[in-house]
Amino acid sequence: MTDLLLINISWMVVGAISIYYVDKRAYREGMSDAIVMHSTGMLTYTTYTDCSGDPMIEMEIKSDEE
Repeated sequence: MTDLLLINISWMVVGAISIYYVDKRAYREGMSDAIVMHSTGMLTYTTYTDCSGDPMIEMEIKSDEE
C-alpha cells in the first residue's frame, strides 16, 4: 500500500511540473504572437470602464486573409 502511494505521489509531482513548464512556454509564445499581431495592425484594442468602474479591455483580431 505504501509503495502504491509513493508511486502515485511521484506521478502527481511529475505531472504538476510538466504542466507548469508547458503553460509557461504557451504564455510566452502567446505574448510574442500578440506583440507581432499588434505591430502589424491585426490586433487592435480599446480600453473602457464598465458599469461598476472596473477597467476593461476590448480586443479585436482582424483576419489575415484580407
